[in-house]
Amino acid sequence: MARIRPVDPPLRRDVRLLGRLLGEVLVEQEGPALFELEERVRHLAIQRRRGPMEGRRAAAAELAQVLQRLPLSQAEPVLRAFAVYFQLVNLAEQHHRIRRARAHASEGVTRPQRGSLEATMRELKRAGVPPARVREALDGMRVTLTLTAHPTQAVRRTLLEKLYRLAQLLEERDRCRLTPRERAENLAAMREEITALWQTDELRRERPTVGDEVKNVLWYVEEMLADEVGCVPESLAWAFERAYGEPLGPVATPVRVHSWVGGDMDGNPLVTPEVFADTLRAHHARGLRLLLREVARLGGMLSQSVRHVAPGDALERSLAEDARELPEVAKLQGARTEGEPWRRKLRFMEERLLRGLRFVEARRQGVDAKLPDAAYHSPEALMADLGVLERSLAEARGDQAGLREVRRMHERVRALGLGLAELEIRAPAEDAVSATRAAEGGPPASEGGARLMAVLERLKEAQAVGSEAVCRTLILSMASTAEDVLAALACARRAGLWDDARGCATVDVVPLFEQLGALDAGPDVLRALFANPVYRRHLRARGVQEVMVGYSDSGKEVGLLAASAALYRAQVALTEVARANGVTLRLFHGRGETVARGGGPAQTAILALPPGTVAGAYKATEQGEAMDHKYARPELARRTLELVVGGVLLHTLDAQPRPPPEEEATYRAAFDALAEDGRRAYRALVWDEPRFVPFFMAATPVEEIAALPIGSRPSKRKAGGLETLRAIPWSFAWTQSRAILPGWYGVGTALEALAARPGGAALSQRMYREWPFFRSVIDNVTMVLAKADMAIASRYAALAPSATRPLWRAIRAEYMRTRRQVKRLTGEARLLDNMPQLQRSISLRNPYVDPMSFLQVELLRRKREGSGDVDRPLLLTLNGIAAGMRNTG
Repeated sequence: MARIRPVDPPLRRDVRLLGRLLGEVLVEQEGPALFELEERVRHLAIQRRRGPMEGRRAAAAELAQVLQRLPLSQAEPVLRAFAVYFQLVNLAEQHHRIRRARAHASEGVTRPQRGSLEATMRELKRAGVPPARVREALDGMRVTLTLTAHPTQAVRRTLLEKLYRLAQLLEERDRCRLTPRERAENLAAMREEITALWQTDELRRERPTVGDEVKNVLWYVEEMLADEVGCVPESLAWAFERAYGEPLGPVATPVRVHSWVGGDMDGNPLVTPEVFADTLRAHHARGLRLLLREVARLGGMLSQSVRHVAPGDALERSLAEDARELPEVAKLQGARTEGEPWRRKLRFMEERLLRGLRFVEARRQGVDAKLPDAAYHSPEALMADLGVLERSLAEARGDQAGLREVRRMHERVRALGLGLAELEIRAPAEDAVSATRAAEGGPPASEGGARLMAVLERLKEAQAVGSEAVCRTLILSMASTAEDVLAALACARRAGLWDDARGCATVDVVPLFEQLGALDAGPDVLRALFANPVYRRHLRARGVQEVMVGYSDSGKEVGLLAASAALYRAQVALTEVARANGVTLRLFHGRGETVARGGGPAQTAILALPPGTVAGAYKATEQGEAMDHKYARPELARRTLELVVGGVLLHTLDAQPRPPPEEEATYRAAFDALAEDGRRAYRALVWDEPRFVPFFMAATPVEEIAALPIGSRPSKRKAGGLETLRAIPWSFAWTQSRAILPGWYGVGTALEALAARPGGAALSQRMYREWPFFRSVIDNVTMVLAKADMAIASRYAALAPSATRPLWRAIRAEYMRTRRQVKRLTGEARLLDNMPQLQRSISLRNPYVDPMSFLQVELLRRKREGSGDVDRPLLLTLNGIAAGMRNTG
């Protein structure tokens, strides 16, 4: 049997250092007794996973006894110790990922890091893609990341800032040759941050508001993404020249950053018209403050004098226009910027931004103010001024004297707009239908319909001030007919979101096809829309039809395999319908972090999409642990952007290995049969077995998740049973119980049935080797199987009524069947032997997740027996297990 590879020495060093410092803090803050208890629990958890089976069982039994006897007064500090430890482990792993990326970069031409832009460009060249085609693809590329709220990632900003400072201290130890004094100061600073972490309440006292979630998401944009999106063109140029040996030439960033937080009304009554309007103002205010800092910084750099360089006619004309529009500013500047035209231009730009900020702040205070004419009314207006600076600096031979920084700011504005991220609206399709019927003389609009109209009216006001760029996407969840989309278009028109000259709405109406029936019917919906003359004119003016495909509800409805097959079919069919009608299609992938909700490695997921379905346009949601895992450090954000942009480029140019079309048709037919077997197995348990719901409710903390203050959104869209439960708490609950059932149930039965057919075993292995889509599905299932722990899950199952216990035996049998079949396909002796870094990560984390799982079972038992005061420690277990497991929602 293959052994788990040891943790990389630098990572082990960092984990040990952070763990030692945490131990010292525990002794100092709580006394040696807590530290000794925590160490005893930790050692038992490690013993549970090592050595002979008899010793493992004994360690597990002793661990359970220790935690069962633990009074609540001691439970919370023990849980907090493990939770803080996981924050530190996450930090060390993030730092190690950055260290690996730098190591690859330092090795130069021969070994670019896998997935990097340099590796992508080299792969394109090897595939015979000429430079002109790469330039053409980049010119038309659009990659949109849409950030969404998630109940497991409502981390307080103060904690994010402390962790970021710790990360910088780790980096200082790696990258600088510190003197003994400096090294001691670095260590003292690290201990201070860990002590402050320990003394800070990681939980909010109340359920986070939508405003809290807005602040949380915008922190990642402001602190991590803002600089990185502006550098994407430089990264592309560097990688292109390394691969092709010639300059790329001018290219704009293809990245756009959007957000749902504050605009997502699907099942969240807290997103009111007032909250929506305030979110728009918060985006605008924070975006303007960031831009003001950037303009002030550029003002300090661009001190060029006309004594030495000529500014050019365009800059002179621009300054004259500024002086006419802002005479008081021109007078105030006087001699201060005389002879320094670039700095003078930036002073005018600063005033325009300031006027916009004063307007936004007045509106936030309830003052009925008007945006001054001289303020920037759109991102394009600011980009026009930045363009003037760029061209004049280029003419003045300023390529090495500030031009690069101006270009970076220009690209940041292109990606983020004036408000850090473009907001989007999501509402149930039934709300649009209700509002339209009411307007046409039908029954009064539902509460949701009235709210949608009020939000659209607020959007009309916002667009009148800040252009369409503040928010121009209306997503219809649970859309299933063309009438749903046409009703939303009618709502937009009635709200005044209409451009008569172009004959279109000033928002894109985006149907979200989520469940199996809607995914299969989606192509017919598009055909009906394209045949409607009003909608067709709207579409011609807008230029693109966006369609969102949901990975969550379909997986919950029919299981992983059937949902994957339906999504693949839908994407192919939607693309074919759009192409046949001469319509540009942009698919929006509503992925979560769990495998059951479309999660998995970013570039792998893109490359696994059906041929021809990307075509330079890719949009996806980013949520939950993705925010921390992908964007907690600027270097991680840069790596994420490289992976996504590189994946889109490879897919667009069809430069990845794929089976020929006739072979892929064979594979698709085999997968459809596989999916049907998986669907039957999944449905038989989850939907057809009457004992399943009582088992699920008792054997997971799903009810506790719904009751605890961990997110602004309710766990259900509306009253009802399992069918109304959101996919996030569905997946989250199974991950907490360590079974992670939605990510693998039914896969073993289906693979076994395929292998039993003549030639089936060989066919499935060929599919795994040659078809990126199938390999991605199986690799993601492998990851889930490796993270699951059925021994711990059985402790949760023991909480269920005795009449439901036979279900657990069936679940466990399917888990073992799936493990056998997956290993047969991958050829691994141990799960994840082919992905050693992930294998190491899981082996590093599991012993520290286990005590929290054991304690969560005990707390659930106490809560259900009527014990009070367990909510806070229970919430700590939810957050701690989520941090340790990742991919939880």
